[in-house]
Amino acid sequence: MHNRKGARPHPPKGCLWIEDAAAHLGMELNTLRKWRVLGKGPIGFKVGRFVTYKVTDLDDYLDSQYRAATQPERVHDARPPEPRTRRRPARAAA
Repeated sequence: MHNRKGARPHPPKGCLWIEDAAAHLGMELNTLRKWRVLGKGPIGFKVGRFVTYKVTDLDDYLDSQYRAATQPERVHDARPPEPRTRRRPARAAA
């Protein structure tokens, strides 16, 4: 991606621009942009007018996802399933 004044500068040491961070995580760029707005996923910050991510934060995020997927006794905070109900009322007996 280029800006009006030429090529984009190199990211700070130990960081990746958002496009490279998305590739590092194996996800779509738009998903990472949405997550940043929603406050999900790894922490991104601006350097000038460009969004960057620390490589250590990206790797920590990936490690946390791996740990969550491999823990056998994970605790889920989801609601229990609701009881099944009929969609239509039962027909009256004739």
